[in-house]
Amino acid sequence: MHTNAKPMLAAALLLLLMQPVFGEVLDRVVGIIDNKFIITLSDIRKERAIQSALGTDAGTDDAIVEALIERHLVEDQIAQFLEIEVPEDLVTERLRSIGNAPGVSAQDLRQALIGELRRRQFIIERFQQFIRVADEELQQYYNDIYAPEARRRGEPVLPLDQVAEQIRENKIAEKTNEEVGPWLMELRRRSRIEKISQ
Repeated sequence: MHTNAKPMLAAALLLLLMQPVFGEVLDRVVGIIDNKFIITLSDIRKERAIQSALGTDAGTDDAIVEALIERHLVEDQIAQFLEIEVPEDLVTERLRSIGNAPGVSAQDLRQALIGELRRRQFIIERFQQFIRVADEELQQYYNDIYAPEARRRGEPVLPLDQVAEQIRENKIAEKTNEEVGPWLMELRRRSRIEKISQ
């Protein structure tokens, strides 16, 4: 072997040995909650792939970090207060409707769906059971939102009694969001959240 080739070979071997170290650096921490829950760049990439498989636009990396923070806070509340079982047939049905999801393992997708269904059920049990929609609210929503929107789209304006249940569901979702927003803000206030710029 040529004498000058030895240093070059040594340098090449050194670079190969260093690659795993650089690989670890690429997956760095972008958020920490209460000094124990860590969010990394790979968590962001995985979440984006999962949301894409579910047909949802996850938004910016920062939006994903915010969503992961709130998800952890809700999961922590579920662990403290409720034992929520997700029906297996519901998970199977959702997985079947999604089909093959490129870039996401079946296990990750399954766990994401179970988590989503658990959080949804928790919100229903924590907030929606106390929400009531008065007849006057249904009428106001019908007059101010439903009917004008239907006319704008050129659709027939159905009688209130035919759309009352849909309107009731919309109002319940609206009121639930009004309750959940401040609750999440309080959870954030009580937690130590550190976001590390990317």
